[in-house]
Amino acid sequence: MTPQPGGESSRFDPLAEAYDAARPTYPDALYADLERLAARPLAGARVVDVGAGTGIASRGLAARGASVVALDHGIVMLRQLRRRAPTLPAAQADAHALPLADGVADLVCYAQAWHWVRVPSAAAEAARVLRPGGALALWWNDVAADGEPWWETQQQRLEDSGTGYIRSYRSFDFVADLRATGLFAIPDMAVSRWERSLDLDTYQTWLRSKSYVAALGAAQVGFLAETRGALAEAFPTGIVREPFRTTLYVARRAD
Repeated sequence: MTPQPGGESSRFDPLAEAYDAARPTYPDALYADLERLAARPLAGARVVDVGAGTGIASRGLAARGASVVALDHGIVMLRQLRRRAPTLPAAQADAHALPLADGVADLVCYAQAWHWVRVPSAAAEAARVLRPGGALALWWNDVAADGEPWWETQQQRLEDSGTGYIRSYRSFDFVADLRATGLFAIPDMAVSRWERSLDLDTYQTWLRSKSYVAALGAAQVGFLAETRGALAEAFPTGIVREPFRTTLYVARRAD
C-alpha cells in the first residue's frame, strides 16, 4: 500500500479498467454481517475504506447509508472510482499514513486489501482514526471451487508458471499478527457463500485484472487461451458459474 516512486503508484493501476469491469462485488449477507458484528447500522456510520481500488466496497457501503471516504494509493484506480461514483470523497493515500484526524471513524474497512499491508503500522493507523468503540473490518472474496477440475487445472498452471504464485498466498495468520499489536480485541468472524454467473469474455477480463496473471508477461496469452478452452469444456453453455466464499473479520478497538 506504499506508493512507488516514479511510474505507476500501484501494481493495479494498469489493471484498473479490467478490475472495474469484472471483479466480483460483495453479497448482501456481507453487509448484514458487518452491521451485526460491528453492533451498529451502516446507515449514518462514518466509514473509511482503505485500499478502495475502483470503489466496489465503497459503493456498497454508501448504498447502505454510510458516509464513506475512499482511500487508495493507485491514482488510476481512483480515477476509475470517480467515474463510477463522482460524488464519493476519495483521495490517494498510503495505508500506513492515513490523511485523517484522530478519532473520526466508526469503521475502518479493508476489502481485498489487508494482505498487502505491514500489519503493525496499518493497524496503528486504523486504531488512531477510529473513535472509541470503533471497529476494523477486513474481508475477502475467495473463489470456492476447490476440487473442480477447471479450477484445479487453472491454479496448477499458475503455480507452474515460474512467477512464484501459490494458491494459498492469502493463507497467513493475520489474526495473530493483529492481536500482537495490542490495539484490537480478538476479531469476530462471519462467512458468506454465494455464486455469480459470467460469460467467457467477462471471465477472461476477470483473470486479466489479477496481478499474478499480469505477472505472466508474454505467457499470459497462452494461459488465457488454455483457460478459456478448459472453461468452454466445463461450461458448454458459455456461462461460468463461479462459487465464492466471503470471509469477514471485525475487531473492535482496544480502548
